[in-house]
Amino acid sequence: MNAQAGAALLRIAAFGVAATFVGVVLAVFATGASTPDEGTGIATLQTAVFFFGPIAAIATLAFIVVLALTRPASLALRRRAARVVAVAYAVIGAGLAVLLSSTWWGLLGGIASACAAALAWWLLGRDDPQPMT
Repeated sequence: MNAQAGAALLRIAAFGVAATFVGVVLAVFATGASTPDEGTGIATLQTAVFFFGPIAAIATLAFIVVLALTRPASLALRRRAARVVAVAYAVIGAGLAVLLSSTWWGLLGGIASACAAALAWWLLGRDDPQPMT
């Protein structure tokens, strides 16, 4: 039961990180689109597409990898790897919370992802209790 809950929390953390990066792309794109100066607006749009876009795509692909890693068959074999991934997502989520602290959605997304990943790490490290007979 602990492993299933940890896997679910790890999926939530990965989804939260990907969603926060997509939010960054959309926010930068909206800023560039609403800028009255055409040259500055196009430069901001290019930043959204060519810099933040690939980062969001990588975060989305990492979410897909986490989905594959946390399948029941995979998780039974790769529990330690899932714990390492949970630590990585906790660090990424905390970093997002710090870097995006000026936006409410970035702060909440980072904190939620970091907390979910930290709790996933803890749950994946616990042994499942034996069923009572």
